[in-house]
Amino acid sequence: HRERGTHEAPLLADWKSRLAPKGTLMTWQARGCSHCDGTGLRGRVGLHELLVVTREIRRLIHTRQPVSQVQACALEQGMVTLRQDGIEKVLQGLTTLQEVRATVND
Repeated sequence: HRERGTHEAPLLADWKSRLAPKGTLMTWQARGCSHCDGTGLRGRVGLHELLVVTREIRRLIHTRQPVSQVQACALEQGMVTLRQDGIEKVLQGLTTLQEVRATVND
């Protein structure tokens, strides 16, 4: 089981200022029960990141440009990072902030 709630941890405060400046940022908090062994979670939820190699990305790779430049180009072209996918899944109530933070290293 999980319950909806507002949390004012520093990271969520940052998200709120950027993602919900006019309202409340709602997330889910794992509550736990006998069905989930007290974890508040059931099953697995994948976090996904996909880099589509466009002509521009290919050119950057072939000319040995810094990874930061390749990433910036990919983000401009709409790539969703693991962190962004995790945030979206937290906001959808599919997982918790703690699970995303444990999975995404940065």
